[in-house]
Amino acid sequence: MKIIDAHIHTNFHHPELATFAKEEKIPFSWNYLQRQLNQHNVAGAIIITSDHNNPTPGEEALLTSQRKQDQRLFPVCSIHPDHATRAHLHKVEKLLQEKVLFGMKILPGYHPVYPSDQKYHAFYTLAEKYKVPVIIHTGDTFGSHHLVKYAHPLDVDEIAVRFPKTTFILAHLGNPWVRDAAELVLKNENVYADLSAFCLSHPDKHDLQRITQDLNFALNYSGRPDKFLFGTDWPLVDIGSYIDTIKKAVPHKHHQKVFFENANKVFKMGL
Repeated sequence: MKIIDAHIHTNFHHPELATFAKEEKIPFSWNYLQRQLNQHNVAGAIIITSDHNNPTPGEEALLTSQRKQDQRLFPVCSIHPDHATRAHLHKVEKLLQEKVLFGMKILPGYHPVYPSDQKYHAFYTLAEKYKVPVIIHTGDTFGSHHLVKYAHPLDVDEIAVRFPKTTFILAHLGNPWVRDAAELVLKNENVYADLSAFCLSHPDKHDLQRITQDLNFALNYSGRPDKFLFGTDWPLVDIGSYIDTIKKAVPHKHHQKVFFENANKVFKMGL
């Protein structure tokens, strides 16, 4: 089965990611990523800004250069709330016109700004215009010095209603607020979720039990297996072991949609 990883990070010089990966014995390099994509039949991967302080469009030059090296990689830039001027908007639009970006991401929690903040509204309209999704960090943050109240998924309901033609993806399915996130997927036709980073490092049997319970609730409650996207959040979790964990947690009848079809459709990857 071909797989799309809808959430990875490829800034190999990012100090926090590099340190974590080294401590957890997860190789974090371009060559290792290539081997992992080949080994696990990953036909495409959404590569996302790692540096939360990078101005809009976050890490665009790095990500687009990586796509030139490997067409399996599909860049998504971040929108910094302190760099959300008309000039920044024009930069993002130019990249969308050139079809080198496949989406945008905002990082509530890492930035003390709610998704519904007006600073982002013009970018949501731009996403609608070019038919690309907006990934929203929801749930726990990597690091205790961030404010998770901004990353609670319920605030996304406001923009889902206000921008009904814009597609929003709840990164991490709002974990640990999975029930709230599942309600948004059920209620709003334009809200999807990725299943990345439900644990860190190398998943074990305790992680599997918890993840299975959470994902089965979300799938059964929403009744929308067509709206969940597999993702890892590599290098925060090992790609191979996380694939195995999610395969066990998600009923087999949904594998084709969750592991491939949904991301291919939402990001218009053409795979």
